[in-house]
Amino acid sequence: MKKVELPAYFSTLTRGKTTLYIKKEYEHRLSAEDIDTLFNLHKDSDKLKVSYHGRTPCKILIMESLNNESFVVREYWHGGLFGKILRDIFWDSLRPLRELSICEAAGKGGIKTSEVIAIAKNRILGPVYKCRLVSKEITGAIDLMELLFNPEENKLVERKRQIINKTARAVKEMHDAGIYHADLHLKNILVQSAAGGKDNVYIIDLDKSRQYEKINFHQRVKNIMRLDRSVEKMIRNNKDVFGQRFPFPISKTDKFRFLAEYIKTDNKSERPLRYYLQSYKTSHNLHRFWWSVGGFGK
Repeated sequence: MKKVELPAYFSTLTRGKTTLYIKKEYEHRLSAEDIDTLFNLHKDSDKLKVSYHGRTPCKILIMESLNNESFVVREYWHGGLFGKILRDIFWDSLRPLRELSICEAAGKGGIKTSEVIAIAKNRILGPVYKCRLVSKEITGAIDLMELLFNPEENKLVERKRQIINKTARAVKEMHDAGIYHADLHLKNILVQSAAGGKDNVYIIDLDKSRQYEKINFHQRVKNIMRLDRSVEKMIRNNKDVFGQRFPFPISKTDKFRFLAEYIKTDNKSERPLRYYLQSYKTSHNLHRFWWSVGGFGK
């Protein structure tokens, strides 16, 4: 993995127990009041409007000194069992910087993702802290899960092939940049309608992701299968209020189309990818088994 460092174009500001890493461009543009707001996010975030960007509930912050531009505030939370016990308490000081570093690398590589403008770390005791990441809001975008749940409203029939191809290319570009997404999920892929009927695809929430010099085939397919599992789980949840299943707008043909677009630019990838996809079939069946036994997805 690549070494984690604060980019040179970020400043480090400290007040009491709070450390603020902020993009110098915004440090100079923001008013003193907005800077104060960033320092006090740990106190005032409950006052902000709740929104959903990715799988984690976020807050929307309006910056008055930037013509009321909207920013997304995401609190760091542990997942799974750790989330129930430790909630938002952390001690790995490099975690937010790691996400910042990967976001910046993705942006430089032409991968559409959230632009991080600041990270606010509030020290609790010793190395223990709480953290919030602030990024520019991707206006007019919805996640793939929301888009799939409302196919008619979102004119999915006309847009589906374009969205599948652009999503495949975005994931491929991310992997080519050496980035392994720790939570590649339908809700962490945003689709933004652009002028001329075109769509932009953003990959967000790079927390706990890793950047390597190169991602091997095993890692690539494992990541693709992670995304596919979120589709499979959504299919299991695809019921109306009476418990009846209704047609789901992603077919096996769509999945093959995604893979075909992913390997389109590199013919040498086709055979190894197909080999690994076959080897991961057992893993998928195991997941389905545990969902059935554990009642997940009901």
